[in-house]
Formats: sequence, C-alpha cells, structure tokens
Amino acid sequence: MDIQAILPQINNAVNLSSNGIKCGDEFEKLLQQVNEETDIAEMKKFLDEKFNVNTVVVDYSCEKTDTEAEMYDTAMLEKYNMHGGRNVIISKKTLLRMKKDGSFRQKVYKSIEDIPWTSKLTGGEVKGNGVFIHEDGTGGYYLEFDWGDDVEKTKSKKSKVLYSDSSGVKELDIPILDERNNIGLQADILISLMGADFSYKRKSNDAGF
Repeated sequence: MDIQAILPQINNAVNLSSNGIKCGDEFEKLLQQVNEETDIAEMKKFLDEKFNVNTVVVDYSCEKTDTEAEMYDTAMLEKYNMHGGRNVIISKKTLLRMKKDGSFRQKVYKSIEDIPWTSKLTGGEVKGNGVFIHEDGTGGYYLEFDWGDDVEKTKSKKSKVLYSDSSGVKELDIPILDERNNIGLQADILISLMGADFSYKRKSNDAGF
C-alpha cells in the first residue's frame, strides 16, 4: 500500500472539516438558548405562584411607562384579547434580567404588588385587568371592559380601556364596579371612580384606537 498516496487525502479531509460548520460554537449557542428558555419558564412559574397572577411572556415591551408605551400596550390588548384578571405582561428580556439583577427584580416585584385587583375572576362588563411591565421595571396598569347594551354589541363589538402609570389605581373598588356594571354603569361615572390620572380610550373592531 502506498502510504504517501493516502496521506494527502487525509490532510484534505481534515482541512474540509475545519473549514465547515464549527460544531463547538453552534453547540454553545444552542446551550445558551436552552438555558435562557429554562430561566424564563422558571421565572414565569415563580411570579405566577408568588403573586397569584397570570404571567404572559412576550418578545418585546417598551423601555419605560410613557405615552408611547400606553399606545403600544393598548394595541396589544386589542390584538390578543387578554381576558381575565391579574395579568402580568412581561418580556423575555425583562425576565432574564430579573434572574440576574436583584435590585431590578425587587423593582418589578413592587410594580406587580401594586396591581389593585386581588382576584383573577372578572365579571359583568369587566373583560380583563393587569399590568404591563416595561424594560425599566415600571408598570402600566389597565382595566378593559365591554360597554353598551346587547343590541349595540351585535352591531359593533366595542370595548374601552382605562390605563394608568399611577398606583393610585388602588382606590378603585372592583366589587362596587362589578355590581354597578350589572345594572348599567355610565362611562362618566366609571372614569370619575378611576381618577384623573387615567387615560380613557375607545376601541372598536371597525376603527383604530
């Protein structure tokens, strides 16, 4: 057997392998992705259990709680129909930061603790409530409800959203709200209950917010 004739073929094979996909780098990226997904799942479960909330994990959230965040958040409500009480909408990036940053984690905890509604149950005209956690750890609180009688709803399904960055939302008495909703609470009364810090928006399937 001509060993010298075989050696160049072996060298070429080695060269081809080294110039191809770098398995080590790909493995590291895959491992990091798996670890991040595990951390996200763990943080979601932890928040659900610690605060009795429904944590909704999203790919993106706004940097801070401001007018731009309000527009984005209320648009998300219209798109995804997040019904039910005590929803916490939070990004993957924020959950991962919470895992590593203790002071930031406490800031997010405070925003979640300020959710004024103690029950996940909603009823009457109330569709949903909760908080959007933004990248700086602050929260935008919302209350979404249907409005109008049955005839109006068949013509155009409408809902309204009250949104605030203020913990003053705690002044809202949900049991009273639900009771009044059942007998037809007027919008101006509801807004007065929420206080001046709230923005009032009308949403419709037929038009923008």
